[in-house]
Amino acid sequence: MLTAVIATVGAALYGVADFLGGLASRRATALSVTIGGQIVGFVALLVVSLVLPPASWTDPVLLWGVAAGLAGGTGVLCLYAGLAAGRMSVVAPITASLSAAIPAAVGIFRGERLSWVGAAGVALALVAVVIVSLTDEPEEGAGSNSRAALVFAILAGFGFSGAILSFSQTPASVAYVPLVISRLTTIVVMGSIALARGLKPLPDRGIRTMVLWTGLTDAAANAVQVTALRIGPLAIASVLGALYPVVTVILARYILHERLRGWQRVGIVLALVAVVLTAWPA
Repeated sequence: MLTAVIATVGAALYGVADFLGGLASRRATALSVTIGGQIVGFVALLVVSLVLPPASWTDPVLLWGVAAGLAGGTGVLCLYAGLAAGRMSVVAPITASLSAAIPAAVGIFRGERLSWVGAAGVALALVAVVIVSLTDEPEEGAGSNSRAALVFAILAGFGFSGAILSFSQTPASVAYVPLVISRLTTIVVMGSIALARGLKPLPDRGIRTMVLWTGLTDAAANAVQVTALRIGPLAIASVLGALYPVVTVILARYILHERLRGWQRVGIVLALVAVVLTAWPA
């Protein structure tokens, strides 16, 4: 199925972007890296939108980009707050699984029908996301407020789900302008928060090349994901799009030589099987 292929490509791009963003965040604050990447993505997507303009620049559907930006920005902020309050082993799996499961549930509620093979693939993908996102290593500087971490993880999952559902409401006729609007909204919100807290909103010059590639890769991932969401089914596009932790873990293993645990290997295999099943002709 075309949706499965496109969504998997989007997940791969998201995984690369997260890996690059993670490297950059080791040399600067995660907030400044995120804002810098958002600015790069905004410029790139704006250029694409000028080359491939929408049928109408005044279409009310474009406002879904604002909703996506607010929801996605909220998701990012809650994710960071959750990671600061508790353990990644709690926050990451909950956030990833909710951001995949909620849109999938909405799609099924709308009446999307999946073959039993496709449904099995979606279920396996959800399991794979959770398994690969788990970690048993202690995080330096992580707090012990597990209740707050749980709340932030859930809010982050809902925020990312809101962004996905918002983009799914945009037709192909508006091209990628909703992504531009979403980026601008997120930049304004996160930039305002950074300035209000007296934080430096942009990364230092020394890592701007890495931030540039992070932003470009993330923008490409967004464009690919929106394409998959528009083709549908939403359940397949959202769940396979959430497999990005698989790519991030693999890159960390072979580039940074981080240890890959046995159950993470199982998760990667499950993810590959899930992609095959969801792409299997009905």
